[in-house]
Formats: sequence, structure tokens, C-alpha cells
Amino acid sequence: MKSFYISLVALLLVTTAAQAQDFSYGIMGGYNLSKVDNALGGDFADNKSNYHIGLIAEFPQGDNWSFEAAAFYSGEGESLDFNGTTSTIYLRFINVPVHFKYYLTEGFSLHAGPQVGFLLNAKQSFVEDGDREDIEGKVNSSFALTGGLGYDFGNGLFIKGTFDLGITDLVDNVDFSNDERTRTGHLSIGYKF
Repeated sequence: MKSFYISLVALLLVTTAAQAQDFSYGIMGGYNLSKVDNALGGDFADNKSNYHIGLIAEFPQGDNWSFEAAAFYSGEGESLDFNGTTSTIYLRFINVPVHFKYYLTEGFSLHAGPQVGFLLNAKQSFVEDGDREDIEGKVNSSFALTGGLGYDFGNGLFIKGTFDLGITDLVDNVDFSNDERTRTGHLSIGYKF
């Protein structure tokens, strides 16, 4: 299934790049606020702050719309407090979103599309000892639906807010009644050349 998602994203990127007459590329970075929805429920989990940084490209397709693709490092995870034990989950991904981007007015846009998150590493720490346990073998790469809004200032500078809604189960071989899925908000600033 993961190969299907990777192939789909690659096909979208190649097709879009082949049709684009004009494109821009740049860098972006910013703040993440993430959580993993899981079987323990919202009462036990807190959001985790982190950052993201990477590359972005936009391929105009008409007067008001374009395709936008990115590849960026993203720190995600959550903190859990359950029965007096505090645990923090650290997830590191290379996220690759492909967005359909529509300009409502000059500069102001909405964007939405799929995202594949390639897991780089996954660790969990506990308050008692502070040691980090490697949990990579238990965590999968992710597939998410994303959407948000942005503003291009016209001089290359842009800001955007995006929310990722994970739709694949992150954890294998765990006897929870619910799947564990990422939920991440990104606030980005960047520059396109």
C-alpha cells in the first residue's frame, strides 16, 4: 500500500512538472503543533511543539490555480500522562505533500491534497528514567490529507497555515481498539525564487 502512495505522488509530480510552463521554487520553515489520536483518548494526550524546514515548488496551471509540491523535515509527536506516568513520543518524518492551490484573490490562496510522510525515526521517553527507547519497528510511515490557506506577498515571501489529518494507522501490532493517526498543524514562512 505504501508503494501505491509513493507512486501516486511521483506520478502527480512528474505530470505536473511536464505541463508547467513556468514554475517557482523556494525554501520554507516554521512551527508545528502535533498530536497522535489514539485509543487512550484526548484526556491523556497533550500536543507537542516542534519545527519543520524544507523545499517547496509551485507549478502554475491557469490564471487562478496551480499545483504545489514540497519535501520537508517535520518533527511531530505527543506527550502522554497516564496513571501518573508521563511519556513523550518523538516522530521525525520527511513529508511530501502535493497540493491543489486555488487563488481566491491576488496573493490569498487555499490549498489541499495528499501527503506521504516517510518515517526517519521514532523514539519514546519516560519521565522516570529520561531514557529514549527506539520504537521505529512499531511505527509506520504515514499518509495524510492536508489543507490550509496562505498568502503570497508578491516579492517571493509567503506565509501559510496547513493542517494534516493522518488517515493511516501509525502503529503495528498493538492491541488498541482505535487506530493511531497523526494530527499536525504547520505555520510556515518561506521565500520563492
